[in-house]
Amino acid sequence: MKWMFSSIGGVILLIALLFGLTWGGITWYRFFQPKRENARREVFEATRSYNQAKVQELAKYRLEYLRADDSGDRDAIASTVRLRFADYDRSQLPDELYRFLQEVNQ
Repeated sequence: MKWMFSSIGGVILLIALLFGLTWGGITWYRFFQPKRENARREVFEATRSYNQAKVQELAKYRLEYLRADDSGDRDAIASTVRLRFADYDRSQLPDELYRFLQEVNQ
């Protein structure tokens, strides 16, 4: 009889331990995962391929902006550029694209 109660108590203790470890793991993940993702994003944004793609994208928008005949089209392109490059590090841009970005943001 004593053996049966100790076995049941051991199983209950094991289940409680597993539940506690799972809860702790979820809490650990919830705390550290955003920090890990921010670090990955910062590393990605510092890569050469990301910056080259952003420069090419802005050059494409600049060309479309210069070719646009209608002021409505220009406003739409300017709005898109403002949204897409709002938090981009402008020191990575060539002078002509930097000036274009300044012009669009006025």
